[in-house]
Amino acid sequence: MSTLRAEKRRRGLTELAVLAGLAGWFGATAASQHPQRIFDRMREFDPTGLIVANWRFFAPEPARHDFHLLHRVQSADGFQGPWEETTTIAPRAAVQTVWFPGRRREKALFDLCNELLVHLGTPGLDITRSPSFALLRDFVDVTVRERHRAGPAPRGFQFLIARHTGHEQDLDPDYLLVSPFVPLAAED
Repeated sequence: MSTLRAEKRRRGLTELAVLAGLAGWFGATAASQHPQRIFDRMREFDPTGLIVANWRFFAPEPARHDFHLLHRVQSADGFQGPWEETTTIAPRAAVQTVWFPGRRREKALFDLCNELLVHLGTPGLDITRSPSFALLRDFVDVTVRERHRAGPAPRGFQFLIARHTGHEQDLDPDYLLVSPFVPLAAED
């Protein structure tokens, strides 16, 4: 009977230790989300960032504008078409508070444009050789090919990054970057 009692006690202590560990982990993760950086000390014990995650809900400097990616194609006869939106920002809907996978594409575009703007201020840097420029160029390339799959293939394209507040329609957008002409290579 005493071995059964000892087994139950050991199992109870094990469960208590596991629960205490999980509660501590939850507490450290929850506290490290606080806007005050004083709580980030707990993250020092996890240099990989896998155990105590950083999921702050609000950025230190929230975005006050949207980036728009536009492109125009050059036809085989050399005519340049009008600028058209490569991507559109989806109008918000109630269901997006729960499920909004398209937001990842918008966020990626926002981050790439921000990175390009940082590179624009670097003297002597050829922005067309930066990884963020290459990603945007390739994204526009795929979009142009998809949109012109049925018709004659264009000779190439240019893309444009514009910044706009989104909510103040009276303000004109800022045109930040116009790419050089990008020829479309034949698909393999």
